[in-house]
Amino acid sequence: MNRAMASAIFMAAVLAALRLGQAMDCHTVDISIASCLSYLQGGVAHPPMECCDSFRNLLRYTPTKQDRQTACECLKVIAARPDIKADVAVYLPRSCGLISSFTISRDINCQNVV
Repeated sequence: MNRAMASAIFMAAVLAALRLGQAMDCHTVDISIASCLSYLQGGVAHPPMECCDSFRNLLRYTPTKQDRQTACECLKVIAARPDIKADVAVYLPRSCGLISSFTISRDINCQNVV
């Protein structure tokens, strides 16, 4: 089994657990955007399809305001990492053709996410 397939299976298991009513947490968010790290670190010009799919799933499994605010806070921590390019991270949703009420930014006020 290749790495991408193993990652997809693991992500599907995590998201299945969320569907069963578990609250959003930073571990889930970290797993969700793990495939985006090469893009967020400026290593590739465009986010990989796996990254966009994972971010789309993250949006899908944050149906409540609290879930979105929690995911936002987790992404804010990731955005503050020194290896993450802030100017790239903030545009991830748009680069994937997605509409999101939150971005990956160290400056976002997650309490304003609706």
